[in-house]
Amino acid sequence: MELRHLKLVREVADKGSLTKAMENLYLSQSALSHQLKEIETHLGAQLFHRVNKKLILTGAGQIMLDSANKILREIDKAEDAVKKYVNGERGLVRLATQCYTCYHWLPTLMIDFNKEFPKVDIEIFPGITENPAKLILDGELDLAVTSDHDNHPSLTYTELFRDEMMAIVPVGHPWTKQPYVTAEDFRDQNVFIHSYPLESVTLFNQVLMPEGVKPKKVMPIQVTDAVLQMIKAGLGVQVMASWMVKPYLSENNLELVPVTKKGLYRTWYAAHLNQPDAPVYINNFIEHLRCNIGGVCACEEGDC
Repeated sequence: MELRHLKLVREVADKGSLTKAMENLYLSQSALSHQLKEIETHLGAQLFHRVNKKLILTGAGQIMLDSANKILREIDKAEDAVKKYVNGERGLVRLATQCYTCYHWLPTLMIDFNKEFPKVDIEIFPGITENPAKLILDGELDLAVTSDHDNHPSLTYTELFRDEMMAIVPVGHPWTKQPYVTAEDFRDQNVFIHSYPLESVTLFNQVLMPEGVKPKKVMPIQVTDAVLQMIKAGLGVQVMASWMVKPYLSENNLELVPVTKKGLYRTWYAAHLNQPDAPVYINNFIEHLRCNIGGVCACEEGDC
């Protein structure tokens, strides 16, 4: 049994003839007769009686019609749900970010996004900072804000913004008299990081490791306010995106120093599955990301 068979039974029962059923099924009368014969042969029962040139359901036909109505209603509901999902009427965005101090932009983003898609929920996974690409491929995430760029053919990376990483030091620190710091300057320093492994920390994978430099001590601390207080007390330094820390500078007596002569930069992306039939709200959410993260809206640069 196929859906076309169920549709035929429903339509013939409603119209009372194969000729009238042709109008909605878009098949010739001979094709419909052939399909009806297929069904009756398969079931081993006659589905319609011919009474005064009209096709009337038999007992077996009524059983088939009842089942056809139930099944086709469920199919219609499923198709309607998928269309609503694709068109963004209802859905879910599961989001994670490697940018651990970025979550302050989330409330504004959610308010703006929900004005356009009130039935699309946003689920946040704040603890995920490593290998979000795998989680997207495994179907556990829809989007990840990441500075890693995997060349997997099933993934798309939409550039969001580029930021400069700078060293945070207390006012009066010797580095504040330098135009920039080099890898060698970190050798006798206590360096705060957000989390291990070191290979995922921009300072280490782009500056220190290539030069073979190991700091005096590496201390992982995930709470930004705590790190800044420790830096202010002269207990160590950290390299962080300048836009993240600028609101803290004046009140905490901290200063920023460029890292290397050329500067230390990262590019952030929105990673997601490469699927041409993706719901429209996914692309819309990415545009909201571009206009909220880092305090720089790409739309202001004429890209939207």
